[in-house]
Amino acid sequence: MSPPLPCPKRARVATAPCGAGAPWASLPEDLVQLIGWRVLSGDLLDYVRFRAGCAHWSRSAARPGGRGLLDPRFHPRRWMMLPEGHGLYPGHPAFGGHVRFLNLSTGALARLHLPLFHDHVHLGCTDGLLLLLRHRDPGDTAVRLLHPFTGDVAELPPLTSLLPQMEHYGNMTEDRKLCTLRGFLSGVSAAVTVGPAAAGAITVVLALEIKLLVAHATTGDQRWTLSAGRLPRLLGPTVSFHGNLYAVTPKSPQRNSVCIWQIDPDAAEGRSLLPPRIIAHCPLVATLGAVHLVECGSELMLVGFNDAKPTDLAA
Repeated sequence: MSPPLPCPKRARVATAPCGAGAPWASLPEDLVQLIGWRVLSGDLLDYVRFRAGCAHWSRSAARPGGRGLLDPRFHPRRWMMLPEGHGLYPGHPAFGGHVRFLNLSTGALARLHLPLFHDHVHLGCTDGLLLLLRHRDPGDTAVRLLHPFTGDVAELPPLTSLLPQMEHYGNMTEDRKLCTLRGFLSGVSAAVTVGPAAAGAITVVLALEIKLLVAHATTGDQRWTLSAGRLPRLLGPTVSFHGNLYAVTPKSPQRNSVCIWQIDPDAAEGRSLLPPRIIAHCPLVATLGAVHLVECGSELMLVGFNDAKPTDLAA
């Protein structure tokens, strides 16, 4: 299986020369690596700045480029792409190929030049990685996973490979097939799982919320595979967290309790995902009009709005 494809080279951050009198520049290589991993646990861009401290640090600490997708430590988890607004969107010609990202921990902004947005559209974001759909022509449905900060790219099968696994496919015209796919893509969540480094396999799971379907594919596959189990009726968007997908459904018609479901890419039998499973039942202290799962530090939190006062947030 071919490794993830690198994007065109980016301008490198210049590293300062290590003066002979600088004690920090003479740190042993293994200690520099240890410090680097500690810095990386906070934020990827801090790690990039750390490596730029001097040439010795740059040589000693692992380079993110080429490892950005295959090593989960380099996933930019605390960064999210800004959706823009006011008629604009990521990849809009007005931005000249630039896309903005927000750090959820610090509020810092980063503006990156991403040439792939010239002929790709954004499907979803997971762990700071971007899932893109190529649209060079109307029938092009190839999927790519992009690390926005390193430029690493993983190739995934075209989404049209889902259609033969669905009912009524044989009676569809080509236009109808593309229309069906567009219906899928109006609500998509994704999770990414990375296999052992030696294998170099990246698995992506898609929750097609409009159709309540789940599909998955691994780099090197020729097609996406639909899961045998369907999603139940959802109360909110599915959420990616630590390589899994999570969803909220009502437990009772009165909606005074909800169920939390998990879709685990690692829990597979052969080439099929196991059906979604319930991992928790949550009683609600009040009737909520809308509930959502949100990431809070290293945990997921269930939050909702009161029916009467949408400004009242319950967690």
